[in-house]
Amino acid sequence: MSAITVRIPDTMDKPLRDAAAGAPSLNEYIVRAVRRQMTIDAARQLAAVEPLDLDGEGDAL
Repeated sequence: MSAITVRIPDTMDKPLRDAAAGAPSLNEYIVRAVRRQMTIDAARQLAAVEPLDLDGEGDAL
């Protein structure tokens, strides 16, 4: 696990806290948002890969 520091501009503080109101904590909300974005980024990279020839491999993608 890696530690990161996120600096939140004062102008984003209240909207971010309002958005995270239903989360257990602001930190948890931010961690979930970062994980979600990382998953989306990985999916975009995977979608950009040329199709693999899996004939005879027994895989169905």
